Amino acid sequence: MYEIKFHLSNEPEKHECVSRQQYREQRGAKLSNLGPGNYSARVRATSLAGNGSWTESASFYVPQPKRDYDSVLYLMVSIPIVVLVIITSLVAALIVVNKKRNSDRLGNGVLYASVNPEYFSAAEMYVPDEWEVPREKITLCRELGQGSFGMVYEGIAKGVVKDEPETRVAIKTVNESASMRERIEFLNEASVMKEFNCHHVTSRVTCGLCGPRRTHPVCRYPPLKKMIQMAGEIADGMAYLNANKFVHRDLAARNCMVAEDFTVKIGDFGMTRDIYETDYYRKGGEGPAAGALDGAGVTERRRVHHQSDVWSFGVVLWEIATLAEQPYQGMSNEQVLRFVMEGGCWTSQTTALICCSS
Repeated sequence: MYEIKFHLSNEPEKHECVSRQQYREQRGAKLSNLGPGNYSARVRATSLAGNGSWTESASFYVPQPKRDYDSVLYLMVSIPIVVLVIITSLVAALIVVNKKRNSDRLGNGVLYASVNPEYFSAAEMYVPDEWEVPREKITLCRELGQGSFGMVYEGIAKGVVKDEPETRVAIKTVNESASMRERIEFLNEASVMKEFNCHHVTSRVTCGLCGPRRTHPVCRYPPLKKMIQMAGEIADGMAYLNANKFVHRDLAARNCMVAEDFTVKIGDFGMTRDIYETDYYRKGGEGPAAGALDGAGVTERRRVHHQSDVWSFGVVLWEIATLAEQPYQGMSNEQVLRFVMEGGCWTSQTTALICCSS
């Protein structure tokens, strides 16, 4: 057996014993728990015969241990990843549990939706009534053209008019990509139309009775009497709307349907407003109407009055007299708005229309 005494400078000696077998296995003696610094050590042999002499002190140096930067970097990267994985797992577990709880409470395949998810004003919400027609009673025949909300079709409605098994109608649709507000405005237009009862204003049921709109090639001017008749029928329909405190806001030749016998009906009430209480309607969240058809009061003060329909009627007279030419030709939208707000108006055509009306 061997005895080893060693010490760090200025520290007391430490004592360790190493058996001969350990010495052979380790091929020497290994001292443990040594801190960095300069050491002195001496050795002696011990047997049954007694202790041998101590050797001369031998000095050795234990250096500072090198820091394992790779291990530190690994810990810095791995710990945040582990924390993130744990948090993600917890969130996913909470979502699954919440969905399971909701499905158990509501039942599989059942969807509960609010009738007013966008929180619109109650005055803007459409209320279903007895005018609703089941889809199975409507048959689409062919496309008539693109409307303000979507495609317009010619179709057949069964049992919507008393004593008529089938009624020929125009069916307006709304685009699938339309917003909730556009859908509500579409239904509100139907609500407005069902209140009308005038031969020259389309109603909710009779909108298709005048026949589909057709485009005829223009070869010559129609007879003056026919033009005056069409203007008078449009004026009759607008007078009916004004008497019932409605302002159309979008009167134009494109929104008037003409039957084969030249009977004219005013349609497209998507922008119509009731002005019963205040005699005018101030335009709010909606965009401005076309400046070519609005008067200066609408354009400048954004206030809609029945006189704005009078201005639009004058434009319709222009369209009739010119065979539906574009008003304010050669002018941009900004130029039209500036022209109208500055009091601009036609000259010779305006004089002729005033003479006819007087």
